[in-house]
Amino acid sequence: MAIFQFLQKVEFNSAFFASTLLRIYLFLAMLSLILGLFWKNFDLPPTTPQGFGIAFYQHVLGHLDGRACPAYPVCSAYAREAIQTHGALVGSWLMIDRLIHETSDLSLGPWINWKGEKRLYDPLKRNDFWLEKEHEH
Repeated sequence: MAIFQFLQKVEFNSAFFASTLLRIYLFLAMLSLILGLFWKNFDLPPTTPQGFGIAFYQHVLGHLDGRACPAYPVCSAYAREAIQTHGALVGSWLMIDRLIHETSDLSLGPWINWKGEKRLYDPLKRNDFWLEKEHEH
């Protein structure tokens, strides 16, 4: 009842309200168009905020960035696997750790040939072994 009385006292500006709704609609329409143009893989959308961030990078920003991750699996796939396996907190820590040590690990190997390119073989199991030992005890 108090809300209804408050709304009666407030002067309602329908032109401002309509223009605001139109701006929101146009923004969402442009965002949808841009995502439609750049999104390369039309899989089902991710269901978690972390999954959306990684998918957005993989399918939109990664193609605009132009740089290729020198490791296999690529950094965004590694991040997705780390978060799915260990959760958001530990998975994010593993992802950041890999990005920090990416250049120093390049000189160490092991190497694989992936799609005609020499890549550092660096799967998640190579970096989360210490987490698995804790769970076994």
